[in-house]
Amino acid sequence: MAFKTGRRPADDDLLNLVFRRRKSPFVRLFTKTPPGVVCPHFYELILSNGCPYDCVYCYLRLTFRGNKHPVLFTNSWEEVHRELDACGDGVFSTGELADSLAVVPPLLAPAVEYFRARPGKYLLLTTKSCNTAFFRGLEPTPQVIVSFSVNAPEVAERLERLAPPPLARLKAAAKLMEWGWRVRVRLDPVVWDGDLSSYRSVCREIRALGAERVTVGTLRQYPGLFRFAPGAPRKGLHKASDGRMRYSLTVRLGVYERVAEWLGVQPALCKETEEVWQALGWTFCGCNCTV
Repeated sequence: MAFKTGRRPADDDLLNLVFRRRKSPFVRLFTKTPPGVVCPHFYELILSNGCPYDCVYCYLRLTFRGNKHPVLFTNSWEEVHRELDACGDGVFSTGELADSLAVVPPLLAPAVEYFRARPGKYLLLTTKSCNTAFFRGLEPTPQVIVSFSVNAPEVAERLERLAPPPLARLKAAAKLMEWGWRVRVRLDPVVWDGDLSSYRSVCREIRALGAERVTVGTLRQYPGLFRFAPGAPRKGLHKASDGRMRYSLTVRLGVYERVAEWLGVQPALCKETEEVWQALGWTFCGCNCTV
């Protein structure tokens, strides 16, 4: 993968993309959540793999054993259509194995039109990009949800290399909202180093945006990631009961309470434990990957 040098890459700066047919199914039910972790099932809709951004904590480094360059699938839409028709209603996320919009998959345009006509099915796009060009001229539909992942600017500068700055992502989110699209925000992963003050400003920007839902998550990763991402942050992480490396219960509770204060709303939580929900006294009422 090569980029133009001297600046962060724009969406059209990507070179040497891999285009190929997919031999495995395009649709599968996400059921990987360990017991005790609150994460409703949803469908994965796999239109592409990988991501051009260089976030040092990214779980895709472990998923793809270090090779997370974008792969775009070129099968006929009819193949995907048949699989989708065989599934029940629900949320279909293209963001589990790829950034949904950093490089637009060839199959995304027909996917939007498919979901537009099916009231019980929802297409979820999750991205760190600022790619609003795909939506220009498209009629918005409530069946498509665009979720922008952001972080504190200081954390993003250090750990989310090559991705657009968080405030630029939020500006892109605001543009899509102006155009009538459903927009959500993920503040994830919050990286705790003993001081949360760097998150105050981005929380205020998120609050001002007024997205339909905000989901927050703290840094969590499986130990195997460190084999492929030796620079991934480890400070304060300990092996949790679900097999992930997490911050202590006390730290996570403090993070969520403070972030909720800055956001002015109770956010949803991403892949958190029942213990955390109970300790906070919060009631689950949906998250990033639910309707």
